[in-house]
This record gives sequence, structure tokens and C-alpha cells, in this order.
Amino acid sequence: MLQNKYSFSQSSTKLEISGLPDYSNNDNNENITIVSKWKLSIINQPEIEGSIEHLKSVIKAFYKCAALSLLDREEKIESQLIDLNLDKSGIYRIILKSTKPNIKPLKLNIGYAEFSDVINCFDQLKDFQKIKIDFNELLPEIKKKNLFSFDKNKFSDTFVPPLLALFTISIFTFISIYVFENKDSRYKNISLVSNNLNNVIKIK
Repeated sequence: MLQNKYSFSQSSTKLEISGLPDYSNNDNNENITIVSKWKLSIINQPEIEGSIEHLKSVIKAFYKCAALSLLDREEKIESQLIDLNLDKSGIYRIILKSTKPNIKPLKLNIGYAEFSDVINCFDQLKDFQKIKIDFNELLPEIKKKNLFSFDKNKFSDTFVPPLLALFTISIFTFISIYVFENKDSRYKNISLVSNNLNNVIKIK
């Protein structure tokens, strides 16, 4: 039986999906409801392929990583089939795990441009009506941060220096005012003593 095959490309990346329609549900001959094979090619990287569960895991991990990056949040993405993390140098570290025994995990390191191209191919697949993959279960679920929670290190780095500067300025201002008022008070006392002394002299 002849399989349908569709491909999605973006610069450095190409995604190919092969499979059959579901004839038991009177599926259109051009559709792919049963994915039998897929392949993801990224320039200068080994080709990635596997079962439909592998494809779903890869799509889910990439979407979640993209969402976390947009939210400026760091979180390790780990599952039974894929680990995906962005390191401090801006490189996406990918570990693909096989379900077959005695097969070592496949490791890839890609940059932001390649990562964006992969996301673009997945977006094309999501919008393509002839391939029936439920993307509702693949879109990331990001836990909301508690509004009252905060990062102590970021708080210290961001707010403590200006607060200290403001506190120092306030103390300096207070001391200056206090000294000035004391000087002014002493001057008034000296003037008063001087006037009293003159009055005393005049009376005499």
C-alpha cells in the first residue's frame, strides 16, 4: 500500500512525515492519520527518527523550551524519551533516548537559529490539515509563578544597592540638617548673650 509523505522545511531544518489514512473511518486518501515514519534533519547534525511517541515527545519538549525562554524562566526539561535544556552559553543541549535496549542516547547541540527552524517546521506541521496529530496534548503547560514568591539573589542584586544608596543619602541629609540647626542655634544663643551683655553694660 502506497504511503503518503509530506515534508516541511525552514532554512537549516527539514521534517518529513510518512504514513497512511485511517480507512476504517473513511479517511481521505491524501491524509496521514497513522504515522509510520518521521525524520528530522538539522544541518551538521545526525538525523533524528523514531516512533510516533518519539515525535510527540520531541515536539512537546521543543515547545515547552520555547515557552520558558519567552518567559525568561529556567527549568530542566526531562522525560523518558528526550532531555532538552538551554545552557548559559546559549546552546540547546538535546539528549534523545531510545526505547530499544543497548542503544546509547543520541546527543545534539544546536544554536538558537536551528532551534527556531525546528519550531517553525513543527508549526507548519500543526497547521497542515492532511496530517492528523492532536497538538492539544503537545502544547506546554507552564505553571504560574506565585505573585508573592521572589528570587532572593535577584532581589539582592537588583534592589539592595539602590536602597543602600538611598539610605546613605538620607542619613547624610539628616546629619547635615542636624549640624546646620545646631550651628544656627548656637549662633542665636551667642547673639542673645551679646545683646544681654550690652544691655547690662548700658544699665550700668
